[in-house]
Amino acid sequence: MNIVKIFLIAILTFALASCRKYVENVPVQGQRVLVYTQDYRLLINSQTSAEFGSGNPAILGCDDIDLQDPNIQDQISTDNSNLAMYTWDKPFYLEKVDDFDWNAMYKAMYTYNTVITGVPDSKGGSPAERNEIYAEALVQRAFTYFTLVNSYAKQYDAGTANTDLGVPLLLEAKLFVPLPRATVAKVYAQVLKDLEIAIPLISVTRENAVRPSRAAAYALLAKVHLNMRNFEAARQAAEQSLALSGQLYDYNQSADPLNAPFPTLLENKQILLRKIPRTTYSALQLSDDLLNLLGTKDLRYVLFTRFGDQFYPSFNGRGFWAGGGSDPACVGLTVNETWLIRAECLARAGQRNEAVQMLNDLRKFRFTPGDYVALTATSDQQALQMVIDERRREFFGTGLRWFDQKRLNKEPSLAKTVTRTFKNVTYTLAPNSNGYVFPFSSIIVNQNPELIQNPK
Repeated sequence: MNIVKIFLIAILTFALASCRKYVENVPVQGQRVLVYTQDYRLLINSQTSAEFGSGNPAILGCDDIDLQDPNIQDQISTDNSNLAMYTWDKPFYLEKVDDFDWNAMYKAMYTYNTVITGVPDSKGGSPAERNEIYAEALVQRAFTYFTLVNSYAKQYDAGTANTDLGVPLLLEAKLFVPLPRATVAKVYAQVLKDLEIAIPLISVTRENAVRPSRAAAYALLAKVHLNMRNFEAARQAAEQSLALSGQLYDYNQSADPLNAPFPTLLENKQILLRKIPRTTYSALQLSDDLLNLLGTKDLRYVLFTRFGDQFYPSFNGRGFWAGGGSDPACVGLTVNETWLIRAECLARAGQRNEAVQMLNDLRKFRFTPGDYVALTATSDQQALQMVIDERRREFFGTGLRWFDQKRLNKEPSLAKTVTRTFKNVTYTLAPNSNGYVFPFSSIIVNQNPELIQNPK
C-alpha cells in the first residue's frame, strides 16, 4: 500500500507524454511520504520501473536483422514506426505517436532521483543500508543515462564530445523543468561520477539480477570506458568486475532445451543487471551474414534460432528465439560481455595470445566437446576481429550489435556500410551517419521546444 500511495503522483505523471512532466513536485492528498529506509528499499526494488534498457531502434536497425522475406514485408505497413527504424528513415514516429522507450527510461529516472535525494536522510535504517540503496540508485541512473546518450546522441568522440548534443540531464525528481540537451561529454562525466561514488558503497554480494552489485558497477564502468576508447581503463574495470563475478554459463547444460531449459535472466549467474527491451517481436529474421558467422554447430545457433515456419508470419530462413524461448533477451550488464570487453582490450594492447585464450575459454561453453575447435590468431588485428565477431555471436537479437557498429565506425578498418532492401527500395546506412542517432518524437519536441531535434 505504501508503494501505491508513493506513486499516486507518478500515476498522474506517467499518463503525460512529455519528459518535462515525468514527475510532479506538488503535494497530493493521501500521499504516503517517504520516511523510512525500508520505503526506499521497496521503491528501488521495483522491477517493473527499472527493467527496461535499449529498445526497438537498436534491435531493428542493426545488421543482425534482415527482414527480406515477402511474408514479413507484407505485414509491415508503410506508416509503421518499426519500418522507419528498420530502414533508418526519420522520423521514426508519426505526429501523434510517442516514443515509449524514451518515456520508460525517463520515468525510471524519477525513481532513481527520488531515492538518491531522499534515502541518505531516511529513518530506521543503518548507515550501511542507506549507503547501499543510495549506491544502487546511482548505478541504475548511470546505466540509464549511458543507454540514453548512446541512443539519442552521436558516438562519444573526445574531439567533439564537448559540443555534441547529448540528452537532458535531470538529477532531481522535479516536474516543469526545462529540457535543454547536455553535451555528450557532460552526460558521460555524470555517468562516471555516479559510478565513482557508488562503487565503494555498493554491496560486493550479488543478491539477485535486479539489484546491481559492485561487479555490475565495474561492468558498466568497463562499458563506458570502452565507448570512450579508454581501453586500458576499460580492461582494468572489466578485470575488477570479473574478479567479483566471473562465472560463465556452460551452454552444454542446455544443449537439449526440452530436458534442460536455458535459465531465465533471474536464474542465470551471467546476468549482473537484468534489463530487457520494452517490446519483443514475433518474427525477427536473421541476416545471412550473421548465420554464416554462427554456423550450425554453435550452441547459440541451436538455442537462440528457429526455422522461420515457427514464427508469425512465417518466412524462409532462421529467426531469433529470445532467451532460448524462456525469457526476453538481456540488454543489461553481463559477465559474458565483460569477459569480451577484457578480451578486446587485450587484443588492442597487443596481447593477442591472452585475448584469444579468453575467447577459447568462452567458446568451450558454446560448443559441444565434439564440435569445439580452438581459435588461433597470427596478428593483433586478426585477434581484434575475432573478438568483434564473437561479440556478434554472443549478443545477436539483443540490439547490442547496433552500439558496436556505432562505436566501431570510428575506426576505418572496422567501419561498415549496411544496406537492406524493403519492397524493392534499397536503403543505406553509412558509417558515422546521422542514421545512428535516434530522433525524438515530435510530441516531446512540441511540448519542450528547447529540446533540439536530431538531424535527419
